[in-house]
Formats: sequence, C-alpha cells, structure tokens
Amino acid sequence: MTSPERFMNEIPEPEAIVALVQGLAQQAWPKSGAESGALFARMGWRRERQFPASRENGPADEFVLDTGVGSPPVFATSTETDGVLDSIYLQLRLGEALPDPEATDCFQAIITRLAEIYGEPTIPWHGQRGLRRMWNVNGMDIDVHFGNDSHSSLMIGFLDEQFFAEVEAYAREHS
Repeated sequence: MTSPERFMNEIPEPEAIVALVQGLAQQAWPKSGAESGALFARMGWRRERQFPASRENGPADEFVLDTGVGSPPVFATSTETDGVLDSIYLQLRLGEALPDPEATDCFQAIITRLAEIYGEPTIPWHGQRGLRRMWNVNGMDIDVHFGNDSHSSLMIGFLDEQFFAEVEAYAREHS
C-alpha cells in the first residue's frame, strides 16, 4: 500500500496517538529554529519527505513523519513566523478518506483518554461542523479535530499559546 493509500485507509491506534500527544505536550515549546530542530529530534521525528510551502496565509512546511517501524506515516504541517515555530498539525487521517465508524471510535477514544489526562477540554467547539476539542497544556493549545461526514479526517494541532494569544489580541485591537 502506498503512503497516500495508508493515509486514507489506515485508522491510527488511539493509544499510540495519545502517547504522541503526551510526548509533545511534555516538551517546552521551541523559541528558535535550533530549538525546533531539537524538539523534532527529541520526539524521534524524521522528516522523510518535505513538500514546498503551500499555505495561502503564510509559509508552511509540509512533510511526512516517520513515527516508528510498522506505524502508519503521519502527514504533518508546521508553520513558522520570523523563523520561530508557531504550530504543528498532524493529519492522522486525510480528508479524502471515506467515512468509517472505526474512525469515529478512534476519535472518541482519543478525546476520552485526553480528558482523563488533561481534564475537560477548555474549548469544546460545540455547534461546529465536525467534532473538535481543545486543551491548554504546558503553554500550548492541543486542538483535536474530527470530521466524518462525506469524508473522514482526523487532525491534531499543537499551537504556541503565547503566539496565538498575541495574534488574537492584535486582531481584536485592529478590528
């Protein structure tokens, strides 16, 4: 099975995803390019293949993460502002995948376990298309998003809380 087929067809193991979230949440958020590289090294992430920046709202690096032998690869996007990492998004199930009850079960298992570890989500995101939960842990926002309507996607974002608080304050001030 090719990597794109694996992205679309394999449903990740909830325990492995929760361990990945916990591993990253225990790290200090990087404040420089060198610290970002060190973070990826500590996580054991290797950027197997990197794609050119393609985000309309700013530069983004898209790459495939090898998370371990036998585990499905993870499609990831990281964004930087002034050379400093501000977000990492892990696309665990691509949006082109067909809806699957097992994907729903996976999402529920992930958010149930994260709630056991980190408490109830700080922002439940009710009323939004798809299901979304967010926690604030160790200076980062952890954003878990699941969609299983006409297509199925599962994504986890890690965002620098301080950076995004400054962006929101600026937007409020200038709106």
